[in-house]
Amino acid sequence: MLSRLIALPLIAGVFGCLYLSLEFSDAYAYGIIPQALLLVVIYILQPQIDWWWYNRNPPKLDIKMIRTLDQFFPFYTKLSQQLKERFQKRLALYIFAHEYIGKDVLEEVPDDIKGVIAAMAVQLTFGHEDYLLTKYERIVIYPFPFLSPQFPRNIHASELFEEDGVVIFAANKLMDGVVKPKQHFNIGLYEFARIYTNSYPDQEYPQFDEFIWGKLEAIGGFTKQDIEKTIGLPEPDAQAIGIGCFFTFPDKFQQLLPNAFDRYQQIFNINPSKPEHPVLVEIKATEAQN
Repeated sequence: MLSRLIALPLIAGVFGCLYLSLEFSDAYAYGIIPQALLLVVIYILQPQIDWWWYNRNPPKLDIKMIRTLDQFFPFYTKLSQQLKERFQKRLALYIFAHEYIGKDVLEEVPDDIKGVIAAMAVQLTFGHEDYLLTKYERIVIYPFPFLSPQFPRNIHASELFEEDGVVIFAANKLMDGVVKPKQHFNIGLYEFARIYTNSYPDQEYPQFDEFIWGKLEAIGGFTKQDIEKTIGLPEPDAQAIGIGCFFTFPDKFQQLLPNAFDRYQQIFNINPSKPEHPVLVEIKATEAQN
């Protein structure tokens, strides 16, 4: 990381001055003060320094992750090569900017799970410049459905803990929704849609009535009871499910809920059926300014 590279010569300088002051003259000790102050500044600004560096030099994605995007993310496959590279860069930076925490037998979160989670978040915010959803910076992964302090009596597959900015997933249920979206409800998109609405509560989201569940079932193939069973918690969020359906089944969503489709398209600045146009215009405008 850039902050460490900058700090190394300063650390060496501090020890050098300390050695010289002990061996030759106390005057060398004065050289410790400015270097120590700079080290404190670097420590305080470490996240900003490293983010600046990684934003300009993002790590390359593993070829396996790119194949995963090609195989399981139709939104990504519809992008031009230019926008695919932008998606990959954002995915890599999203992983860097968030903390992934494994639980139970998952001492460390596998890279493919990190990538899949980041891809769902990046897909949701791809039409915006601000794409990190920083209100939730910690991502906790259990291998299987779990109990938690918020829901100690419900074995469940996902949840948000807003106070600490945490989103929690069961890895097996998460991957099921990505690999087989027609057979398994996608808890990843669902929770990131909830994160989005929590992060931007003032948006004019579509208003749904009690009949929305039949239309959401017709679009996504899952009843309200199916979704409750998959998540493991009662009363799922219809707005978040609608957003997930908008991104996963955009053509059918537009056919059955055209007004909601138009509203989501304005909110997310993207048409998941044709994600090229709005973002490409934005990129060209940015390049023209630079």
